[in-house]
Amino acid sequence: MKDVMNKALLFDGKAMITVWSMPRAAEEGARLHKMTDDAANVYGRVLAVSAYMAAGLKSESDKLTVIVEGDGKLGRIVACGECGAKVRGYVSNPREVLRAGEQPSAMVGGEGVISVIKDMGMEQPYRGYGKVVKGDITSDFAGYFLLSEQTPTALSLDCAFEGGKCLMCGGAAAVPLPGCGEEYLVVLEDIMRNFTDIRSALETDTPKELIERHFEHFSPVYLPEITPAYRCTCSRARTSGMIKAIGRKEAMSIIDECGRIDVHCEFCGKNYSFNAQDIDKLFKEE
Repeated sequence: MKDVMNKALLFDGKAMITVWSMPRAAEEGARLHKMTDDAANVYGRVLAVSAYMAAGLKSESDKLTVIVEGDGKLGRIVACGECGAKVRGYVSNPREVLRAGEQPSAMVGGEGVISVIKDMGMEQPYRGYGKVVKGDITSDFAGYFLLSEQTPTALSLDCAFEGGKCLMCGGAAAVPLPGCGEEYLVVLEDIMRNFTDIRSALETDTPKELIERHFEHFSPVYLPEITPAYRCTCSRARTSGMIKAIGRKEAMSIIDECGRIDVHCEFCGKNYSFNAQDIDKLFKEE
């Protein structure tokens, strides 16, 4: 099944349903970081909710950063997103596993903070915060949407890895839009109960088939299809820009001490190395 996200307006534009599947993107990220299945199951959920938020960005230059800092085994979980549901991410401890008797929530922890930064070209980026309460990505992000973005969101997320292969990753989200009355909210909440087990749903149907099955009698108006993907934006040119930013004096000081400057990309694992000649050429180009 291909990675795909489908959105549809309901009740004459009074609500929106989004259903998406992105196992390839999740598997690519987990593979790059050599994650255990237990780590990837949580990581995939964070990538999934980040893809959902990134799909709402309007401009190619808009950027999103999601940080989950819990007291669990994985440590910090970071995901970045761009317009079109393009995401990348990493965790501090990708090789952690659940021990006998441990609940899945042990990977995230029972206390912590969710931070969301949206840079949409304004003078100051938007910053929102939520709490890690249950160590469950779905309920904790539903709480974030309600408290920080004032958007009550019926949210269902899941991700399942086995032997390094992603069996499924994705979710469903329903949100009321301006003009959505109580009568529509009741209907929306009732239908969304069918999405509680989103894993089983996405293992048998595509996102659009799920929308058609549960919402077709409300005459959904479909928005353009989106293709989520794992995409790292690092490059030697971008890394050169970072080195220029610290200045020639600081760059040469690192060269004198270490013999070279090594930059490691946390998102894809690539390493970029610069020697004295590279630095000299870099600053001569200014």
